Amino acid sequence: MIQFLNIPSFMEEKRLVLLLNTAAENYRATIDRLVYSFISKESMLSLNLKFLKHNTNTDIITFSYGTQTCISGEVFISIDQARENAIEYSQTIENELVRLVSHGFLHCLGFLDNIPLQKKKMSAEEDKMINMFHVKH
Repeated sequence: MIQFLNIPSFMEEKRLVLLLNTAAENYRATIDRLVYSFISKESMLSLNLKFLKHNTNTDIITFSYGTQTCISGEVFISIDQARENAIEYSQTIENELVRLVSHGFLHCLGFLDNIPLQKKKMSAEEDKMINMFHVKH
């Protein structure tokens, strides 16, 4: 089950579900339960303080409860921070949100981004998923 809460109206939920299911197949994984919540910057800061003890803004927080072959998790995405990122990186807001959706999915698969080499690999995988999202079916 894939669920999107408070998804921006301009995002196509069906295409995101197709992207995530296709990516899961490519990684030889199944999706048990994956919930994406799109929240405000203020709500994200509150989550960041409560669960990670970070007093900073962030664009995404992922809680993974599954395994690399059976994905289960909750992903929180700051719409406000995504908009700021899109401007900073000269991206569309759609591409930035797809990147964040992909990022959360990849964390649930076990990808990390704590050190430069991990970040580079994560970024390459995000790019693959963004390209998959834009393929016409």
